[in-house]
Amino acid sequence: MDFMKYAYFKNEITEFEKATVSIATHSLQYGTTCFGGVRGYYRNGKVSIFRLEDHYIRLINASKMLGFEFYISWDEFKNIVTELVKKNEIKEDFYMRPFIFCSEPRISPKKAGLTFELAIYMLPLADYVNTDNGGMKFMSSTYRKYNDAAIPTKAKAGGSYINSFLATSDAQRNGYDEALMFDDAGNVVEASVANLILIYRDKVIIPDTGSAALEGITVRSMLEILEYNGYDIQRGKIDRSMVFTADELLVTGTAMKIVYAESLDGRPIGQLDYSAKALPGKFYKLLKSEFEKIISGGHELSKKWLFEIK
Repeated sequence: MDFMKYAYFKNEITEFEKATVSIATHSLQYGTTCFGGVRGYYRNGKVSIFRLEDHYIRLINASKMLGFEFYISWDEFKNIVTELVKKNEIKEDFYMRPFIFCSEPRISPKKAGLTFELAIYMLPLADYVNTDNGGMKFMSSTYRKYNDAAIPTKAKAGGSYINSFLATSDAQRNGYDEALMFDDAGNVVEASVANLILIYRDKVIIPDTGSAALEGITVRSMLEILEYNGYDIQRGKIDRSMVFTADELLVTGTAMKIVYAESLDGRPIGQLDYSAKALPGKFYKLLKSEFEKIISGGHELSKKWLFEIK
């Protein structure tokens, strides 16, 4: 990956290549990190970041849930991000990863005596998934999504992503793009690294999975866009058979923005063309169009959701 030249590390902006830690650091050994995934867009000569304050709040809440005892104010955080964007002289769409971690060398999975700090890096990122030639091909994962009784699911905790790693790697090894994750009761939770919206009999349903699902900022945005356009949102249990017979299965996250699922376990989802291949549906087309208007600054929601770098 082509990371941008400057990062925030050890309370200062420094060259990315100089932002290094010991191989014995606690976070490397035990996954004691929490992070955010943030999208920035370059439109009409301006850089804007999508829902930056919401991402900041989620990051700080994750630190609280994990007991890291790290805090930075919103004003400090946005000023660091602004300075970093300017330093990198950004003129393209990008991805930003702020994360809280422990850089101390320590061989013990204990909290006592550890201190945590903030780091941020950036990289160029256009479309993470290209759906010009079709949607994503899903495989039902044999790995279950953990729940809040094991690891706080509302925190993007670094160590918990071994669950995603296993599920995605298994799916791709078997020729699929992504894994569909279920809870212990067999209900659909999410993709391995993204949230889901199901269109079932022309109704918008999101998985009601209690403690298993991450509260994604992008999926929250997509639901608000649907409500803005007059659609009601339902929460409900979703089983695999509902996915097989759905009108649409939409996949949404910071990197993916909004894409659609073409199939699950080789079975096409939604409306088919003459070759029995799934086609993008009306809800996908609506959300993709509305989201592009928002990030381009030409929507009523743009002012509410875009943090412009000035």
